[in-house]
Amino acid sequence: MRYEPDRCRLQQLYKETGITQRMVHIITGIPESQLSDYAKNRTTMGYATAVTVSKALKLTSCELLYTWRKTKVD
Repeated sequence: MRYEPDRCRLQQLYKETGITQRMVHIITGIPESQLSDYAKNRTTMGYATAVTVSKALKLTSCELLYTWRKTKVD
């Protein structure tokens, strides 16, 4: 069994933390357009980006940025 990111939770986390997309951009230097692409599930964050964004949002783990799904290993 293996886990893959399912849905990005950025929109929900912005509301929960009170930290806006603009603030994450200022803290991390990640372009707002890229943050929007993550939030709308157009692309998935790499590990280093996920850690950076999770620190900006003051999360305890970068795993909280996504919901996860189990997949079978071939």
